[in-house]
Amino acid sequence: MRLAKSTLVTAAVTGTVWALAAASTASATTVWPNFPNEVPAAHTNTTPGLAAFYQNLKAGTFVVWKGQRDNNVHYKFKVNGKWSASLIIPGAHTDASPAAAFYTDARSKGAELVAWKALRSHTIYYATGEIGARQLWWTKPHSIAVKGDSLAFSDTGPSLLFPLNSPNGRVIIAWRGPKHHVRYQLGTPGTGKQARFFSFDKSSWISPNTLLSKTTTSGTPALAEAVDPSTHNGTVYVFWKADGRHEAISYASTPDLNKTGLTGNATIPWTLLAGVPGAASTSNPAASDLSPFGTSALMLAYKGPSGDAIRYQLLSAGAWSAPAFVTGHDNKTAVGPALNGRLLANDSLTTSGVIFLRHYSG
Repeated sequence: MRLAKSTLVTAAVTGTVWALAAASTASATTVWPNFPNEVPAAHTNTTPGLAAFYQNLKAGTFVVWKGQRDNNVHYKFKVNGKWSASLIIPGAHTDASPAAAFYTDARSKGAELVAWKALRSHTIYYATGEIGARQLWWTKPHSIAVKGDSLAFSDTGPSLLFPLNSPNGRVIIAWRGPKHHVRYQLGTPGTGKQARFFSFDKSSWISPNTLLSKTTTSGTPALAEAVDPSTHNGTVYVFWKADGRHEAISYASTPDLNKTGLTGNATIPWTLLAGVPGAASTSNPAASDLSPFGTSALMLAYKGPSGDAIRYQLLSAGAWSAPAFVTGHDNKTAVGPALNGRLLANDSLTTSGVIFLRHYSG
């Protein structure tokens, strides 16, 4: 999760609250709660999606998921300590994990962008939902594919990121493409009658001419951004689990400069950064900066290479911490966790399909 410049005024109102909440829950013995919170009436058999949520200048949480017993894309949000009812995005159907990201749209409205793999094809669709008093007002689903691009499809769910410094609210969407390539695409919000939709460039393969075997994956890649608080220059990261079952997690980066945003236009240059030390997984990784402004440590979370326990590592000042376990009850997952800031989500290993949320206080 990253809050673009257009959302920083809103975020500033709530940033202090987030910091105080983190400090008040910190413990000398643990950084994870012993008992996580359940998302009420939310059941899934895939990784849920997490995003920031702002309603009337109040911060909250947005959760999106594939139904456990159906293929609808469900969602709900929490603000002022209360959860909304479980709702469905009209026309959205999937058999994989959906993704979500908060942004301010071209009509200056707070909105959620949700993307998902289609149910009966490999097409990736998206819809945007403007945040109202009691619900979100959704557009019809649109494909991200553009004319002449036969590679913008996937058999897994996508991931989303709004880079902090990118002009015009551009978004990056990443997925596992044909031949398991780690692919991405850039989208720019429209104007006028198209203000709630995005214009996408053709998709690209990350580093197609260098170390080809290291830029392929067997799952959904993860996107995150960290920002230098002194210069406000950002670094966008993409993480992926290598092809195979028990494989290392590799990552790459690209600059998101304070004054100019992402380098490049339809394509951007990525620097391969090898593997995260000690990180390996059987499922999709998740990544997020711990601050809504991107100025804290970056967390990587993943299901381990053996067993179902969730592990995590922190990237701070260019150095990675050693792998550690997420502690507490229900700290295991069959499909991989989700991250948004300091909030981690995982589904239950039981047949209940319950979605758990826990807050990192380190």
